[in-house]
Amino acid sequence: MAPQTAETFAERIKLLIQRVGSATEIARMCGFSEGVVRSWRDGNTDPSRARCVTLAKTLGISLVWLVAGEGTLQVDPTPTGMDEQYSSEEAAPHRHHAHPAPVHHHLAAAATVDAQRLDTAVRMLQSELSLADSRLSLSDNTDLLSQLYEMLGPGGSHVDPLAMVTFNQRLAERIRQQRNTA
Repeated sequence: MAPQTAETFAERIKLLIQRVGSATEIARMCGFSEGVVRSWRDGNTDPSRARCVTLAKTLGISLVWLVAGEGTLQVDPTPTGMDEQYSSEEAAPHRHHAHPAPVHHHLAAAATVDAQRLDTAVRMLQSELSLADSRLSLSDNTDLLSQLYEMLGPGGSHVDPLAMVTFNQRLAERIRQQRNTA
């Protein structure tokens, strides 16, 4: 599937509303209020990380696309692809029944996504992959993106050097594995 372009989070929510049918339906499926989905659609607020994960899992979309607007909208439907994509975040379970249970309070209270911090993490991972001349894609390595995001301070201005060494070792191992299977 070709990448879906939507520059802002609000534009991506509007696209999802078109696909699902209504803000009301997204809210019902995810256990959110209609007002919060409309607020995201209108660009008035941004969701927490946990709510982004819940949205992505419930709607079967890429977390990287939802948060950063990169890659394709749809995730790889294989169970391992889903597990890897969401392994570093906690989210409410995928819901198929008519009346979803309310989202847990600790999920609703989670911090919102720091856009500058996320942008820094995306740029760092893209740079690392480019420097390694790797064919790994950002959308296939959301766990690494999440790890980088967590390592960065507010606004993406600080990084723990020891954590970065560990991250680079993990990335190098992944690149070696990718090259050995190519």
